[in-house]
Amino acid sequence: MKGLKSSIEILSPDEVLQIHRAALNVLARTGFHMPNDECLRRCQKAGAIVDMLQGVVRIPASVMEDLLADMKRQADIHDMPAPSLSGYISTQVFVTDYLSKTRRYGTSDDIMRGISLVEHLKNIPSSNAVTVPSDVDSRISDVHAYMMLLKYSTKPGGTYILSGESAEYIMDIGDAMGRKEYYLFESVSPLRFRKETLDIGLRFANRGHGLSIAPMIMGGTTGPATMAGTLTLIVAEVLASIFSVYAISGQLIAYFGHGSHYNDPRTLLCSFGSPNQALIGIGTAQMAKFYGIHGGSNSALSDALVPDFQCGFEKTFSAVLSSLAGSVSIGCQGIAGADQGFSFEQLIIDNEWLDAWNYVVAGIEVNEETIAEELIHEVGIGGNYIAEEHTAKHIRENWWPSQVFFRNSYDAWQDGGKKDSLDRAHELLEGWTINYRNPKLAISAVQADELDRIHARAKAKILK
Repeated sequence: MKGLKSSIEILSPDEVLQIHRAALNVLARTGFHMPNDECLRRCQKAGAIVDMLQGVVRIPASVMEDLLADMKRQADIHDMPAPSLSGYISTQVFVTDYLSKTRRYGTSDDIMRGISLVEHLKNIPSSNAVTVPSDVDSRISDVHAYMMLLKYSTKPGGTYILSGESAEYIMDIGDAMGRKEYYLFESVSPLRFRKETLDIGLRFANRGHGLSIAPMIMGGTTGPATMAGTLTLIVAEVLASIFSVYAISGQLIAYFGHGSHYNDPRTLLCSFGSPNQALIGIGTAQMAKFYGIHGGSNSALSDALVPDFQCGFEKTFSAVLSSLAGSVSIGCQGIAGADQGFSFEQLIIDNEWLDAWNYVVAGIEVNEETIAEELIHEVGIGGNYIAEEHTAKHIRENWWPSQVFFRNSYDAWQDGGKKDSLDRAHELLEGWTINYRNPKLAISAVQADELDRIHARAKAKILK
């Protein structure tokens, strides 16, 4: 089975090289701001030219090229078919109710319902917190969310880590569970890191936990208005992030990850679904290939605030083009608009289209049995295959059924209550999460008690 294979490009080899060289020049001449003396010292030790007074790091091109060569050897990427895709969850402030077309601040109850729902979604491999719990003190809300996720979800998961103090307790939780936690070591465009990010990053590095990267350049505001300029700054910040993580922790991230978009010039709001998103996805996939590593982008997203035609079109448009260009990951799913809130129904719909995508990219099994030449001879001219044993044997694996997308007659649709995809997704949500307020522990009672103790210590210290 070959699987789906294609290659699309928007940049010529010379243009890729131009962007690469420009990004290296940005890092060598302008550099980036890193307001933390220990991080500056570690960057200097890794080969950067550091201005300790101004807190600026400049990376000589030769140093970055050597690190890129090490990344390429570590990644060992070969030409491969279009990948299967998974959806992840980005913790949102709001929860959006599609049916009433309203939204509200999220709560701990929503996190519990999200945990219950994700157990039923095979294309959502991590049970991240769906929202920031507004019913919990913000100083401890990330620790609280981690405790809930680890106690009740059978899938791994986490949320955004909000402070250095809470980071220590989240790592304590990870240590108690025997797992490595990760912090999103995210730059603030253009070309700088927050003091808080550097502090938390150092804490994670010093305790042997992991760092991940995802610069988020906004073309036209925190990035140049030209697409080529936006791509150049994306490359510069991704490389700066990779270098910084290596210098601070010794961890070499062989992955071209970012969450960049373009701003709508009429509103200055970040756009998730414009055609620019597809261009960013294709262009950065090409840059990742140039570096010999995997890459991802915030494709498969939409600006739509309801699951309408715009939503489906925008998600599909950028997902297909960026994936066929070589991206191996997409933006987080279950989001209403451009980070305007989390929707339970949207996550169900997203899980469904991901399943359809993965069915297609798996390809077609071709062998003597599946070609069915002898069967075609036997059925002959004008026959049918409905009652054949071969059909009974293979029909299930050769047809993709859906619980959300409708494939029946108008009369059947009318008799069934004229339900659309949103209606069906909501029915599934209600059925799958009926007992979410009475969850079973996903860990042992001893482990749960230890997490409760860590949570209690965090509350006592942070909220004192």
